[in-house]
Amino acid sequence: MAAMARCALIPSINPAHSFRHQFPQPNASFYLPPTLPIFSRVRRFGISGGYRRRVITMAAGTDHYSTLNVNRNATLQEIKSSYRKLARKYHPDMNKNPGAEDKFKQISAAYEVLSDEEKRSAYDRFGEAGLEGDFNGSQDTSPGVDPFDLYSAFFGGSDGFFGGMGESGGMGFDFMNKRSLDLDIRYDLRLSFEEAVFGVKREIEVSYLETCDGCGGTGAKSSNSIKQCSSCDGKGRVMNSQRTPFGIMSQVSTCSKCGGEGKTITDKCRKCIGNGRLRARKKMDVVVPPGVSDRATMRIQGEGNMDKRSGRAGDLFIVLQVDEKRGIRREGLNLYSNINIDFTDAILGATTKVETVEGSMDLRIPPGTQPGDTVKLSRKGVPDTDRPSIRGDHCFVVKISIPKKLSERERKLVEEFSSLRRSSSSTGPTETRQEEQSFGSEPRKEPSLWHKMKNFIRPEDSRTKFGTMSLNPSLPLRRMKVSETSIAFSVLALCVITSAVALVQKKGNRLKQKKET
Repeated sequence: MAAMARCALIPSINPAHSFRHQFPQPNASFYLPPTLPIFSRVRRFGISGGYRRRVITMAAGTDHYSTLNVNRNATLQEIKSSYRKLARKYHPDMNKNPGAEDKFKQISAAYEVLSDEEKRSAYDRFGEAGLEGDFNGSQDTSPGVDPFDLYSAFFGGSDGFFGGMGESGGMGFDFMNKRSLDLDIRYDLRLSFEEAVFGVKREIEVSYLETCDGCGGTGAKSSNSIKQCSSCDGKGRVMNSQRTPFGIMSQVSTCSKCGGEGKTITDKCRKCIGNGRLRARKKMDVVVPPGVSDRATMRIQGEGNMDKRSGRAGDLFIVLQVDEKRGIRREGLNLYSNINIDFTDAILGATTKVETVEGSMDLRIPPGTQPGDTVKLSRKGVPDTDRPSIRGDHCFVVKISIPKKLSERERKLVEEFSSLRRSSSSTGPTETRQEEQSFGSEPRKEPSLWHKMKNFIRPEDSRTKFGTMSLNPSLPLRRMKVSETSIAFSVLALCVITSAVALVQKKGNRLKQKKET
């Protein structure tokens, strides 16, 4: 029975990276062994001698329980929860107060003791004195633990704060036991270009690991077949020390005999052959939202491998692989295509058929389109994944095709068109402007009398006004005297001329009306 999966889209990943490192589980509930987490690579635990050692130290009389704000009957889960909260609060990368680093070291030291059943028991019985035997330089213990190593082991990651190895949220599984390393599953899902744009519902079949019912995940035939590892005494890690010119160097590594489990199996389960898990398959329906891009990743929580011993389930990460579409490329929410049109269509304008993600559609080419111009179909691009109501455009870059060979008639027409263009370009700008204005316009009406008089005084073709001029340029201006009588005669003459022209025009209109009747 296929189950509907609710997916969360997360940023694209680089498949060249380790999938376990690429996909942490920020909401995972951690399972920590009663001892310190297993270190998968060599760690520095201290250098004896005159050199500075960054190790956990505690002041005399310090109470580990009060340091972690828990009572003496606190469970391991309560201790972990308190350590997680306090370590984040006082980590030097987050807390810049002067005493934050010392407080952080005290918290780490308290957790290092109280999270170990043996050390906690010795501490409860004898106090700090009960822990001195654990730090005597023996081969299976260390003179001190780096608090930052302990922090990285708890939260996952190496050097970064909360997020080592490049992922956000941190919480990797580098220092957990090997059963927690492969809970997440990667599944590659191939989509067509149209499915990525509009979304799709797909049924997928996933192979996963579940706990073996025959052995309960132990990998042993029975409980009597599980023995404590003799190499590490059940601790899962071994320490090697060597003397150097700088002092005694100690390093801790995972036990090679038990693989960090602390236990060995003498008689394996026949059903799972000692693996503790069996491979199974399941089907589920996955809904891909519209607008996803190539290499985007969807996360389905709780659909990974199962670990019944710890009660944990990994996540399923679906990496989308989008096929390319010929002739269409994607840039963000917009789609781009190239179209070729004839030069006559570019000059006169046309409507052409184009291919889109919705099929063949009509695209209008405006007159005068130039090579490289972009003509777009609005809202025919890619929807926004977060806001599907927002959609990009489909843009078409115009390329104009010029024929290499012409027929005789086509050549004559092009030459005639070329000669027309040359003749129009050879005319003056005034004539060209008048032709353009007169083209397709209505015939002019006969000007009125007032318009004629105004044109007589100041012609439309001239931008200069009438002015008084002296016929004798050598005559000084200060000697020029205009009598008031001459001005009056000029005005009277202008009125007489205006009246005469009006009478002539009126008489002409009457004669015209008589002829028409």
